Parts: sequence; C-alpha cells; structure tokens
Amino acid sequence: MKRTALFALTIALLLLPGCGMKAEETAIRDFQTALAAAQTVSFTAEVRAEFPDRTEEYTLNYTKDADGAAVEVEKPELLAGLRARVGKDASVLEYDGAALDTGPLAAWGLCPVSSLPELAAAMADGHLDLVWREGDAVAARFTPRDDLTVTVWFGADGAPYHAEEQSDGKVLVYCDIINFTFS
Repeated sequence: MKRTALFALTIALLLLPGCGMKAEETAIRDFQTALAAAQTVSFTAEVRAEFPDRTEEYTLNYTKDADGAAVEVEKPELLAGLRARVGKDASVLEYDGAALDTGPLAAWGLCPVSSLPELAAAMADGHLDLVWREGDAVAARFTPRDDLTVTVWFGADGAPYHAEEQSDGKVLVYCDIINFTFS
C-alpha cells in the first residue's frame, strides 16, 4: 500500500511541472495572438551584432503602425537619426529628410537594422517551438522561417526583455529589449 501511494505521489510530482509549462505556453500563445492583432508596437533595443570579423553595438528604436515598421538608430551617435522604414512592398533608408530606396526586405538579409522587424515578426507570427523556465523568466523559441530561430526571454510582468536571433546554429544578434509596448 505504501509503495502504491509513493508511486502515485511521485507521478503527481512529475506531472506538476508539465502543468506549469502548459500554462506558460498558453501565456506565450496569448501574447503572440495579441501582438499579431496589435495596431502599434514600439520598443528600444540594445543590439549586439556578431559579424565574422567584428562585433558592433547599437541602440535602436523600433515602431510599427498601419504604414509599416521603422527602425531608428539612437547610438552610435555618428549614425543617430538614421531611419529605415519597412513597408509592405519596399524598404526606404531615410536621413535628415533625404530618402534612399533599398529594395525589398528579403534583399537585406539579417543585419542589425533588420533584426528588430524580424524579432517583432517572430514573436507575433513565428512558429512556437519550445517554452521553458529559467529562474523567474520564461523563455520561448520561435521559428519565423527555416533559416532563422529567435529565442525570447519574458519577465515576470510578461514583457520580453532579451532576445537572440540565430542562423545555422550561431547567434548573430543579441537584443536587450527596453520599454516594449503594443496596443
């Protein structure tokens, strides 16, 4: 009898973490649904891009509205004010009133400026592969397309605070996310 009770208790304890993960996965899916339906999204990100021969760091501001998405450089100061606007059919690079058409987004590849629209799209529409807990944070791995995986860490308040974008098993972009809002 004791053995049966111990076995039942052990099974119950093993299943409890699974129940928690189910709730956390549901919360991430609810976040995805709300983000996909949002009219506006904005956040600032401290971005570190790992190129084969160098590392570059930026502070970028991302906004999305009915007209498309835009990424504006805040730091480094030499590039401050440089703004990339991504619309439905094309992208435009703007600085101080001048604009240069840079072609469709697919021609960009993954770069620091395009990483934020990729991040926002992955969180809203990417396939949710895996959800797990790391201390007080919940992490989720999204696959927006075959050649890109995006891992996002969410704080206790449910807001994303860190992300990593990787391709071919290598993290290319690290983002610390600040003031993430959407409506």
